[in-house]
Amino acid sequence: MKNTAPEKEEVEPQVTIVDIEEGVPRSRKCKTRVRRFGSVLRKSFQHSDKSEASPWPKIVRKVLYLQTVTLCLAVIGYVIYHALLLALIRRITPPAPPTNGLTKIVSSWVEPGTVTPAPPSWLPQFSRDVQPKAIHSHNDYWRRVPLFDALALGITGVEADCHLVNGELYVGHMAGDLRSSRTFRSLYLDPLTSILTNQNVANGVASSSTINGVWDVNNTQGIVLMTDLKTEGFATLAAVQEQLEPLRQKGWLTYWNGTAIVPGPITHVGTGNTPFAAVLNSSYSNSTYRSVFFDAPLDDLSSDLYNASNSYYSSVSINKVFSGKLRISHRGLSKFQLAIARSQIEKASSLGLVSRYWDLPAWPASTRMTVWEQLEDLGVGMLNVDAIEEATRWNWKWCHVLGLTLC
Repeated sequence: MKNTAPEKEEVEPQVTIVDIEEGVPRSRKCKTRVRRFGSVLRKSFQHSDKSEASPWPKIVRKVLYLQTVTLCLAVIGYVIYHALLLALIRRITPPAPPTNGLTKIVSSWVEPGTVTPAPPSWLPQFSRDVQPKAIHSHNDYWRRVPLFDALALGITGVEADCHLVNGELYVGHMAGDLRSSRTFRSLYLDPLTSILTNQNVANGVASSSTINGVWDVNNTQGIVLMTDLKTEGFATLAAVQEQLEPLRQKGWLTYWNGTAIVPGPITHVGTGNTPFAAVLNSSYSNSTYRSVFFDAPLDDLSSDLYNASNSYYSSVSINKVFSGKLRISHRGLSKFQLAIARSQIEKASSLGLVSRYWDLPAWPASTRMTVWEQLEDLGVGMLNVDAIEEATRWNWKWCHVLGLTLC
């Protein structure tokens, strides 16, 4: 009988993960670890005991798995959305305003006549780093700081509603708004006189015969001072012209000399009750000299009445042009409306006039900014706005994105 030695069981060598991965490239190691983690996660949810008779534990585990995955995806989406939103806000947020004489005046401004001595209307480096913009400050006297708020933002057109009461010109929208401290002189003419006087003082180093305007970066760029006459036109315009006489004598007003326009730092435009006849002929206007210009009707330029010799702006309420079935929608101007506006703007330009639409949509903000952009693209001469900070400092082409109004 043979004695056979019991066969030894062959023991498989234990191979660790480290041993397996020693020769594996790093990228494959990472993929392996990711697959292993995913496998463990699935098993933790898919584990089932064959002895379980009810299917509900398995269903509950699957539901929990789906909820966990959904929650993770939602958190990731939320983070990405808000990261993009914050990046966009940083992208369109305007830089800090420049520090110059204008910003200092705005910060310290008080109502005329309330303190003695009155705060200055001009300070050194008056409009440094301010870029002039073809924007009209509608109802400018409603600003916290009339005139200076607009100038600090580079706005080149301001508007004052003038009421002639007992020989004085008061500024306000309606008669009930008038106050003794808020006159055409105190809010506009006196500050402009101080500004232009100081802008044209010889510095002792170099002098020039050129008359400097408000803007340091472009001293030949003028501003438009529009008077919207609320009381009887002939008498009110005569009072405005009389108060402008000191500026006229210094050569600060743009005028027509009978053959051409001679530009000055200030262009005076009359609107509201301003009589066209008085613009053409008065104590201050005739065929060889005219320093007041009319606000011609933008929707009625078919005649040969209005041209650069007697008018500057050519304006109309946009709601007059587009009313009833042509009313502006929340999406802005339609193709048909754009064609009408383009023809009016081109007609005004051909006559040497500056086109302007007022009464633009104010709300919602997305509609307002869309119409601004559309008019700018059409080449409108002056963009009439109420929200001057938004119009001048924000990139309003990007203000309405991701379903949010960011400006």
